[in-house]
Amino acid sequence: MDTDVTTAIGSNPYSAAGTAYGPQSTATTAAAQTKTADTGSAGTTDATPGADTVDLSDAAKAYLASQTSSAADLATEARKWFDAQYKSSGLTSPMLDGKVALDMTSLSRETLSAVAANTGGQFSKDEVLAAGATLQKRFDDAMTPQVVVARHTGDYAALYKAAADYLDKAGADERATPLWISTRQAVDEGLALAQKTPMQAPQTTNGNDPVAALLKQTSQVAGASAGATTDADAASDARARLDALANKARDAGTELVFDATRKSGQMVDFSSFSNQSLAVMTLNQDGQFSADESRAAKKELDQRNRTSLMSVFNGSTSDVGAQSLALLKHYNSMTAAEKLASGYNSDLESRLVQNYRLASMFGSGSSGSSSSSGASLVSYLS
Repeated sequence: MDTDVTTAIGSNPYSAAGTAYGPQSTATTAAAQTKTADTGSAGTTDATPGADTVDLSDAAKAYLASQTSSAADLATEARKWFDAQYKSSGLTSPMLDGKVALDMTSLSRETLSAVAANTGGQFSKDEVLAAGATLQKRFDDAMTPQVVVARHTGDYAALYKAAADYLDKAGADERATPLWISTRQAVDEGLALAQKTPMQAPQTTNGNDPVAALLKQTSQVAGASAGATTDADAASDARARLDALANKARDAGTELVFDATRKSGQMVDFSSFSNQSLAVMTLNQDGQFSADESRAAKKELDQRNRTSLMSVFNGSTSDVGAQSLALLKHYNSMTAAEKLASGYNSDLESRLVQNYRLASMFGSGSSGSSSSSGASLVSYLS
């Protein structure tokens, strides 16, 4: 089954296959620690007493085999591996819903590279994509700590140097592929730009640049928050959005700020945050947010509430009962966190219910009642 996937690198579904390369296996360490039995003098068959033997894992054996195998041999073995996986799992593709569905951790970097390059034309589009996505994931995992350091020091050139070193661990067959060559060239271009523009991420335009893709991925703010969820999820969502905004600001050579009076920095944009997210930030019951973040969230939430309440008030008739009922419906649509952060409590609800019942008992409110209600609302909003 072929699944179209937009990768972190660009719109070309094959680009992920050659824009990042996974880490070298640690099997060499295991191999170096393997001790064979000492056969002693000629004709002696017994092992030297005390000699140790170490059994290698399947991953280590696969890595050692890859060091003496050509890309064609690795591709042949990979073809067998895919077929065996399909037979045992019942799947017909390594990709499901645009994501890798097979556990490919046992495949060496060299084998994945052979598949990603579609060596011998033995692999489907999805298999090429899965191999590329796995290589990309390994690259991202290795570079993520370097990204964190670069954003705090402003030294993006060091980040690109780390990426170049990472790519240079590739074997001869891997280095010979057009995909590796184009990726390595993109990193060189990014490094040159980073050295010219210190304290900010280079503005690269090369779609094969894996570092730029990782920076973009970790600074991308998701679309507007969905509807009501748990407070814990809302807090996690808010934290992720703030971190992405902060990353984006650092990549631009500035910082995220929460005070509009600041003369420098990128002012936080809460437009994608839900009211529930702003509420849990305001309450900050789990301590995930700084004092500046909580204050800014409270200010944004208060402004949204004022706007919403005025809309409810202006949209209703002059009847006190209708206004009270509209406000009750508005407050009842809030989550518990929103009510608590907005100061809505049982006393206010009781007053609104009382106003509604009185208005229902005596019919539509008089102009005096309407005026009194309006004054009360304005007093509440102020």
